[in-house]
Amino acid sequence: MNHLFIRSDATKQMGTGHIMRCIALAQAWKKRSELVTFISHCPNHKISKRIESEGFNLIKIDKIWPHSQDLKKTLKVLNNLSNRRVGKAFNSHNWVIIDGYHFTPDYQKNIMEAGFKLLVIDDNNHLDHYNANILLNQNIGSSHYPYSCNQNTKELLGTKYAMLRSEFLMSKHIKKVSPAKAKNILVTMGGADPDNTTLKIVQAINQINDSDLKFNIIVGPDNPNIECLKDASQNQLSNINLIDNADMPEMMAWADLCVTAGGSSCWELCFMEVPFIIIIIAANQIELTSRLEKAGVAINLGKQETLSQDDITQNIVSLSCDIKKRKKLKKVGIKIVDGKGTKRIIRQMLAGKFIIRNAGIKDAKLLYEQANDKKVRLSSFNSDPILWEEHLQWLRQKLKDENSWIFIAENHMGDPIGQIRFDRKDDLFEISYSLDKKFRGLGLGKTLLKIGLKTIQTKIHEPVMMQGSIKNDNISSKISFENCGFAPLKNELDISTDSNHLIYQLLIQPTKSLEKS
Repeated sequence: MNHLFIRSDATKQMGTGHIMRCIALAQAWKKRSELVTFISHCPNHKISKRIESEGFNLIKIDKIWPHSQDLKKTLKVLNNLSNRRVGKAFNSHNWVIIDGYHFTPDYQKNIMEAGFKLLVIDDNNHLDHYNANILLNQNIGSSHYPYSCNQNTKELLGTKYAMLRSEFLMSKHIKKVSPAKAKNILVTMGGADPDNTTLKIVQAINQINDSDLKFNIIVGPDNPNIECLKDASQNQLSNINLIDNADMPEMMAWADLCVTAGGSSCWELCFMEVPFIIIIIAANQIELTSRLEKAGVAINLGKQETLSQDDITQNIVSLSCDIKKRKKLKKVGIKIVDGKGTKRIIRQMLAGKFIIRNAGIKDAKLLYEQANDKKVRLSSFNSDPILWEEHLQWLRQKLKDENSWIFIAENHMGDPIGQIRFDRKDDLFEISYSLDKKFRGLGLGKTLLKIGLKTIQTKIHEPVMMQGSIKNDNISSKISFENCGFAPLKNELDISTDSNHLIYQLLIQPTKSLEKS
């Protein structure tokens, strides 16, 4: 099993955002039946409970970096659990994720030198240098940062990598309709809200004399101000409901409008189609908030310490009545966050860029195991298990056949991702491919098919028709073929008398003379 280790903390000072977005990646990793361990300093029992309720391991750290105890304990945990779980310390798919502004280049370097693959999550290019296999910044405009990284560091930059937890992905089923007047208004200032900005917002709401408006105000797990917020929410003119254990997807689905801090909740609101107003509650939110405003994603009210109650009141009232403005904000938000961020990140961690090579007899066992995989057999027209001797005889014949090509796909670490085969029959090239079970669900079928086609173009000397036969219930293969430009035959007489499959075709041109390699 591949093991994912996450080193991130949550305190009243730094908030809960780092851990919560790491939970999104952990959920995507665990969905593949893989192991996840959080190594964390999180005094709040609600956060610890949340981590453990997801089925993740949690190992707590008392002192955080730059205290030396942090790195010493972290490395001990990494090596001990790796040895116990996979039988060797440096399994190629044992990854460590670091998320927090206090982790220095030296800390990162120590993790990599211990033999682990490292993904560092960043927000604002605050370090002089980043030591990582992958550097991730999900924020808008992050591609403009002049990052200083190791030579082979892969940079994943921009909102296409926005990390959304599974509860958000599962909760959005239908397109949200914008009401003429936004009556359901959500307020969320993050997990801690150290300066009690929520109180200022409650006081601003109390100035609104509109019984149509209803306010759900989230009190985060590290917010110590619940009692004073309760006292301030007793105004009879305001419909205020304080919530201290919120189901955030449910709250966002309810909301017509939101007042939020400038953190990860912005990407959740974009995905959930909720227009929002931002109040800056921390220095690291200034640049992000400015870019969101410039892109037309949100209304920026600026820093909480210079913001008056009247400004908050006026903007809530104004935007709640301006359907055109809310629709415009929502439209931009939907475009920049599509909910596929965690899948893209996991794909880079496990596969990255990959190449294909010619198969040989040494690949007999690999091809045999892939061909006999349960899912591969179900997708095949003959679902019976393949016997080893039959497979070996078949492979030897194929390798000698001048009308057949078999390629093995591998990632940058030499791990086999899958195989693709081309068999020439008269004027057609029949295509079949499969992915190793560790690499399914990452959208790699399209990539494998594309690189296979590019390679086979070097083996032909005239235009040829590529053809793939796919069972009707093999949705992922249909999508892969269509994304590569293949089209299904529509004339049933040209397809088959067997109605349980479709045939996809694509005409390709040669790139150089035909040769058998």
